[in-house]
Amino acid sequence: MFAFPKKERLCTKDRIERLFSQGKAFISYPFSVRYSICKEKRGELGVLIVCSKRYQKRAVDRNYIKRRIREAWRLNNSSLKTRLMENKVNMDVSLSFVSKELYNYHDIEQQIQKILQNLENSLINYRSS
Repeated sequence: MFAFPKKERLCTKDRIERLFSQGKAFISYPFSVRYSICKEKRGELGVLIVCSKRYQKRAVDRNYIKRRIREAWRLNNSSLKTRLMENKVNMDVSLSFVSKELYNYHDIEQQIQKILQNLENSLINYRSS
């Protein structure tokens, strides 16, 4: 049931450019989150996970963080996916890790859950407007 397939990853240049040019942003430390909602698709959720060299100098640490983020996202995004399917909208999300400290999985998962809750609330606000 839980997977992180290629179709959920945000890879195309057009969608990434649209996300960063038209998307809204908020910070839930240690993440900077950018998202865009579009009515064109049918409940698709695309995610871009970024861990910059600016904050984590070693590639080992960047990979460590990205693996933890992917796993926490994979296990907790099912409620957001069902909301997107119900509303028949598309959402693209960028999760940028902006801390110089390394976090363990438990702390990352808690923050991802808060982010997902914020994204669901923004979807509800988008639907009502």
